[in-house]
Amino acid sequence: MKRDRWALGFIRLRRLLLVRAPFYILLVLFSGCAEFAAIENSTSAVEHFKKAESFFENGKYSEAIKEYRTVTAQYPEDNLADDALYKTAYTELYYKNVAADYGMATKDFQRLIQKYPASPWKGPAQNWVSFLTQAESLMTEREKLKSDLQRLLDLDMQSEKKRRELK
Repeated sequence: MKRDRWALGFIRLRRLLLVRAPFYILLVLFSGCAEFAAIENSTSAVEHFKKAESFFENGKYSEAIKEYRTVTAQYPEDNLADDALYKTAYTELYYKNVAADYGMATKDFQRLIQKYPASPWKGPAQNWVSFLTQAESLMTEREKLKSDLQRLLDLDMQSEKKRRELK
């Protein structure tokens, strides 16, 4: 009787292994693939970031911005995404960048503040936004003063002309 029980248990185990084993093997394989995909994504983000850094160091600022944007667009949840967004904005206002775009830099800094509130770059980004907003305000005021000065010079020239005519 014990032997029959043992044989019956063995048959059940064998059937279980034959029927369900492929399912478990597939499950293990696919869960491993998911981990591999996450590692591959992280590696890709790192590769793009390294390319961007290299472009920046070599003065190829537009290419650097493209690579930084690739990291933030394709890997928004990666640990490097906030770094890439900060570096994008910084590159957009970098003094050696002849195609500097302060407006776009301000927008990117604001996006970093909103999208990554726990980022260590949040404080510096807030400082840059404040600075760039003040600089924009000063530039607007400067243009207005320049316009006013030109208008006053024109009025002075007109009044001088009329004064000469009266003599």
